[in-house]
Amino acid sequence: MFSSPTPIKFFSALLLLAAALFRCSGQEPAAQTPPPAERPPNILLIVADDLGWADLNCYGNPLIESPHLDRLARGGVQFMQAYAAAPAGAGTRASILTGRHPARLGLTQPEAPVEGGQLRSPATAPGLPLDQLTLAEVAVRAGMRTAHLGQWQLGDRSFHPSLQGFGEVFGGGEENDPASHYYPFFSGNPYPELLDETREEDYLTDALTNHTLHLLEEWRDTSWFISLNYYAPGLPIEGRKDWISYYEQLVEDTHPREFPSIEYAAMVSAMDENIGRLLEYLEQSEQLDRTLIIFTSDNGGLHRGGTNFRAPTDNGILREGKETLYEGGIRVPLLIHYKKEATTDAAIMTPVITTDIFHTITDLLGVPPAGESDGQSLLPLLRGHSLPQRTLYWHFPHYGASGGKPAASLRREDLKMILDYETDSVVYYHLGYRPDEAIPLATPPEEDFRALLLEWQQSVNARLPER
Repeated sequence: MFSSPTPIKFFSALLLLAAALFRCSGQEPAAQTPPPAERPPNILLIVADDLGWADLNCYGNPLIESPHLDRLARGGVQFMQAYAAAPAGAGTRASILTGRHPARLGLTQPEAPVEGGQLRSPATAPGLPLDQLTLAEVAVRAGMRTAHLGQWQLGDRSFHPSLQGFGEVFGGGEENDPASHYYPFFSGNPYPELLDETREEDYLTDALTNHTLHLLEEWRDTSWFISLNYYAPGLPIEGRKDWISYYEQLVEDTHPREFPSIEYAAMVSAMDENIGRLLEYLEQSEQLDRTLIIFTSDNGGLHRGGTNFRAPTDNGILREGKETLYEGGIRVPLLIHYKKEATTDAAIMTPVITTDIFHTITDLLGVPPAGESDGQSLLPLLRGHSLPQRTLYWHFPHYGASGGKPAASLRREDLKMILDYETDSVVYYHLGYRPDEAIPLATPPEEDFRALLLEWQQSVNARLPER
């Protein structure tokens, strides 16, 4: 159970913006464990499923309580303009693990592709290619233990996490979507190790955290890389019962602005509570200061409902959501906590993207990436320096069940262009003036953004939709 949350304040959409602006090869352990001073830092990578940019209190949400993630934001670096490399999970997860853009990997597909539109979607890769260097393989080279827990989304057994450098795999692999967030979680028992450690009434987010805590204790005298991928707050929208009761009472007592789904709020707070358990253990075991913690989401929030559920979130002031290239579909929370490198506690406005996570970790571990690079290390930002200006790109040539349509986009400084493949037309927005993308620019920029996009697409061999 959780402790009684403190009272919250409620903000308007404009104050949300103001808050934003201010503020496998299994490996064996080494025969001799090096002393702590000589070991690589620990790395805890936490990826939420379908968590929107505006779904945490530290990003201005007026209802959802997230005190432990708020603590990470206050004590670390909070990125206010962080982007997923894709508006759907598989591509973003691949970008995190390899540092390469989903278009380069051919992994742009949504989880539930839809056919029958004006265009024909291109074929996509069946999984994360085994010849790609992953963060887990980088960690193995650095002499670290590795584990993947939870959602994978990167292919069937032929592309299993155990074949991508993860020595320990728990509760994740070929089956991506739970039937329920309560025991027995999945249909067909794809993960027997998960059922071995759980029982009736257990909640999936708790179970993944319990096993993570087991690894933290078992590996406390080694260096490790743990990739913890919660299925929350993704479908099915099913909050933990105690948190649902809390939010029902909160709404009744305080009458905040209507929130799309109390169940969703309960899922986010249960995830936050479990992250608090991890932080508490790391602090008590004196590992927190030598652990790099990265928290993010695989895409923007799911803003549309379905046959059996209402829209779980609204992405605040941002337009649209998952499977679209508007800000609501690709802007995500990103928190980095690492006291050894972060010389300042700050909210950073520099636009960054999930391919940067790979390069930040390889930079920290001193293992240079191989091949083409689609990201850059964020360590300079953690140290109080700036990064060179660059252009960010997105490519999503598909229809999706959440309303996504084939499109591509780029952001250059505060200007953003979206190309609609159905109409073969472009529209421009100035995110510095209107991050809600409510009003397009009347006059396009002098620079030919469409030519920039085409040049980039050719450089990564992007697969285009066909008529």
